[in-house]
Amino acid sequence: MKLDYATLISPYPFYLERIGGIKSPTLKEIWSPDMTYQNYQMCITLLLMTPQNYCEQIDKTKRNWYQSLSEKRKQQLNMMDIIAMNKSLQQSYSKMFNFFFVENVFWDNVNQVFFVTKENIFYDEDNQVFYSYNDKGKKIQTNDYGIIHRNIFVDLCDIILQRCGIVRSDTETDTSKVKNKRALEILKKLQKGRENISKTDKSDKDINLPNLITSVAVKSNSINFTNIWDLTVFQLYEQFKKEQTNVYFDIQKMSVAAYGNE
Repeated sequence: MKLDYATLISPYPFYLERIGGIKSPTLKEIWSPDMTYQNYQMCITLLLMTPQNYCEQIDKTKRNWYQSLSEKRKQQLNMMDIIAMNKSLQQSYSKMFNFFFVENVFWDNVNQVFFVTKENIFYDEDNQVFYSYNDKGKKIQTNDYGIIHRNIFVDLCDIILQRCGIVRSDTETDTSKVKNKRALEILKKLQKGRENISKTDKSDKDINLPNLITSVAVKSNSINFTNIWDLTVFQLYEQFKKEQTNVYFDIQKMSVAAYGNE
C-alpha cells in the first residue's frame, strides 16, 4: 500500500481499519530519553528485517535451518514466523510498534499475533477476551481492538517506513507476496544485483538524520535549532529536499545574472 503525499506530510496519525493509528514521529520524540536516536535506528532495522537477514546475519545459529528450507518454504516465510519463535523479538517488536502506534501494542503468545488496544481496554489472558468498564463501573466485553497478523505484517512495516521517509529496497522485498513464477525469477535477479552493489557502497554520513537537522537548521530562513524538533521525520526529509532545490535555483540565478542565458 502506497500512501499519498498528503498523508505522508501530515503531522496526524494514519488510521488503518481494525489495526490502529500510525504516526510519523517528530524529531523531538525520536531524540526523547524514552526513545533516543540510537534506538530509533534499531526500530528502522526491525522494520526492514527479513527472515533471510535475520537467520543469516543476526542469529547465525538459525543459518543452517534457514538454508535447509526449500525455496518454496523460504518464499512463504514471514518475519512473524520468526518472531513467534523468539521471546526477545516479541519484546523488541512490541516496543518498536508502541513507538509508532497511537495505541498500545503487545504480543499474545497464544494467538501468535500483536494486539493493538486503547488505554481503557484490558485483556483477560485466561479467557482470551478484551474488556472495558461502562459509566457505572461495570466490566463489559469489547471488540474495540486491532490485530497485527502475519498476512498484513509486511505491508504494515512498509507503511511505517513510508511515514519515516524510507522506501524498502528491492533487496528487502518480501518474496512470499510474489505469486508469478517469472516475476519471482526477475525479482531474485534484481535482489542479487542490489546486494552486490550494497557490498561496495559505503553509507553516506552526510545524509543521516543528525547532519540533515544541522543542514536544514543552518540553511533555512524560518527553521532553526529551536523549532526544528517539532517537524516529523518525513517533513524534515522534505524540507531538506526543498532547501537543496533552492540552493540549485540560487546558483542558476547567479549564473544567469552574470552571463545571461539563451
